[in-house]
Amino acid sequence: MIEEQNIGMFKTRVWQVCSHIRGLMPDIQLQQVAVAFTFLRRIDCLIGQYAKECFLFYSKNKENLSDERLDKKLREISGGYPFYNYSGYSFTELLRANNSLNVVLNTYLQGFSQNILEILEGMNFKQNIAILQRQSRYVVELFRSFSEIALSSSVVDNEEFVGLVSSLLSMNNREIGFSLTPWDLSNLICECLLSRDLRDCKDENTAIYDPVCGTGSMLAVAGEKAKRFAIHQNKISLYGQEVSIFPCAIAKALALLIGNEDSRVIYGNTLTEDLFPENHFQYILADLPLGLQWKPIKERIEKEWRDSNGRFYMGLPSTNDSQFLFIEHIISKMDLRGSRAAFITSSSVLVGGAVSSGESRIRRWLFEHDMVETIIALPEGTLPRTKASIFLWILTNNKNEAQKGYVHLIDASAFKDINRPDFNKTLIKSIIAEYRNDSVSTMSIIVKNEQFGFYEIGLLEDGKKKEIIKIPLDVDINEYIQNELQPFAKGIVTIDYSSVEKGYMVSFDKFFKPKCPEIKPLNFASQEILSVLDFINSIRIDIESARHLYENKSTSELWGWRELPMRSFIDIVNAGNKPSILAKDGLPLLSVSYLRKKSDDNNLYAITSKTKCSTAKDVLIIMKGDYSGEVFRGIDGILSSYIAALKCKNEDVISPQYLYFLLKGYEKTIMIKAKKQTTNSLDIQSILDIKCLIPPIEEQHKILFYLNNFVEKIDLIINRFKNAENVFTEYRQILIENVIQGKVVVKY
Repeated sequence: MIEEQNIGMFKTRVWQVCSHIRGLMPDIQLQQVAVAFTFLRRIDCLIGQYAKECFLFYSKNKENLSDERLDKKLREISGGYPFYNYSGYSFTELLRANNSLNVVLNTYLQGFSQNILEILEGMNFKQNIAILQRQSRYVVELFRSFSEIALSSSVVDNEEFVGLVSSLLSMNNREIGFSLTPWDLSNLICECLLSRDLRDCKDENTAIYDPVCGTGSMLAVAGEKAKRFAIHQNKISLYGQEVSIFPCAIAKALALLIGNEDSRVIYGNTLTEDLFPENHFQYILADLPLGLQWKPIKERIEKEWRDSNGRFYMGLPSTNDSQFLFIEHIISKMDLRGSRAAFITSSSVLVGGAVSSGESRIRRWLFEHDMVETIIALPEGTLPRTKASIFLWILTNNKNEAQKGYVHLIDASAFKDINRPDFNKTLIKSIIAEYRNDSVSTMSIIVKNEQFGFYEIGLLEDGKKKEIIKIPLDVDINEYIQNELQPFAKGIVTIDYSSVEKGYMVSFDKFFKPKCPEIKPLNFASQEILSVLDFINSIRIDIESARHLYENKSTSELWGWRELPMRSFIDIVNAGNKPSILAKDGLPLLSVSYLRKKSDDNNLYAITSKTKCSTAKDVLIIMKGDYSGEVFRGIDGILSSYIAALKCKNEDVISPQYLYFLLKGYEKTIMIKAKKQTTNSLDIQSILDIKCLIPPIEEQHKILFYLNNFVEKIDLIINRFKNAENVFTEYRQILIENVIQGKVVVKY
């Protein structure tokens, strides 16, 4: 079992060693130096003792042997490791050069096998070392200090070393441009993936593959765990593909250290090119990128989709999210003799897409081919990069007899006491126990594949379109119509057979009943109820103070009100460059999740000339996604690509404080415009063209006073009784719309 204390100690030591070069380069480059020297020291501890022997053999045979034979022999001399160094130098020998170290350093680096040279290049080692070589003492100090860190396999085992590298990267992973899979989540995924045997696949070599491997830490953890299971006492080959250069270099290094000589990690985009076209794997794992758009590569994806032998024949999802494409790729890489896959997704993979969409067709294929073994709902906050619900899927093409036709659902989402961005160990053990138990409990349920399915059917009444309904697969359609619909219809209900579609969706709420809330003492509940009644009575008085217009009156009777396009009184500011530098006195990056649930835990970023910000006087609006058009009060922050700021440009026409309620009153109109777009996003022009009723400034102040008072009381009720939020929120929104659009006149 990995020792966190051991990792923490070595991590602290590494940063202490690198602290004296802080300030010579940006933190990102400093991190690259720390990671590269950590790998060099690990390699030195493994093969440094063979340095002289390799040098002598190379010097004697470099002209006589082919490159292939020379490479093979040098690996044998270096203890059988899939890498070597024939320069004759180890850390010890380099330090003997002292002030001449910079002179012999290039010889040492060029003496590495080609695979190590590629790794160092990906880590920008030469460029970073060149900065330090301007003052040679820094390079000497680094080699001397790292030579004192014991990173041999007898002191730090492979799994601990992977943990050490991950911890070094976690310091600034937001700034280095990629996300790390939390260590405990990696362990959970690997335990679930490897804990079951593949009975029909008995190759000498066990191949494990990660198509989006990042730094390769999860792939390396899988390699180590595979060695511990009795069923995997054979050669472990690790394969990965990664689209970013620096993490790819780290993944290559870990695969070399953990796997065998066949292990390979290749730089490239998995979706545009499968760089292992001839390979299929017994085990596949992935932490899929969530919400990654694939529009820039649309032509290449569609070309392969049209190819009957391509990876994406099941269907094409929306270009807004590539998760389904990666799932199709994973299925194409599964070994037909027996294979298992485990990967992380968002909830959109469970329910996203209309029944005729590519998303739905891919999900249907998975269930109808009986590929889904288990789906685990994980707690909120499991992934530090998102607060969205995430799920662990486990697929297999080799179910045992008891599993065939069934899916194991595990609901671990109820666990809320996570104090770190990763799991606590007790929770991991609970989930793994539920997974291995494979039986029904309060946390687990076994479900037939058909229970996820449904028919979407268009109904006709006397030959005219009536409605679209969903009917479970195990229900007789004709009986359902005759018993449930026909008795309540005015005409004859029939089926529009041309509209019938079959789909599958996974709803955990359908199978796991919510826990009953704790019952509070009766006297306490009574006080709560009386308090709410007081609020409701106060609201009633406020409502009665307003005068409703009669339907036969026109808006022209609203004295002084004018109908104006929004362009006449607002400016729209879109996001600038994404911030990357953290600063204690900076501003938060405004996202949809942040606007919904503000937190003091968010990172603060430095403001530059290229960032765009909002203030408390502005109004914020969601520009992309399912909630496009939703309006929020302005706050101080940096605009993300999904959020725009609406700024009042003419205070003679509209008060900045009134602007929020105005836009809230026209929110539905704006959201309808967004839904009409195929990309489910807002066009700035469409917002500016909306015409609104604008009262005189004096009237705006009256409306502001009324609505602020009213909304504050409603919000107090919503905060007190969460389960009443839908009712009160809807009523609040309706009243705002009526007041803002002149259907209710405020009268004091």
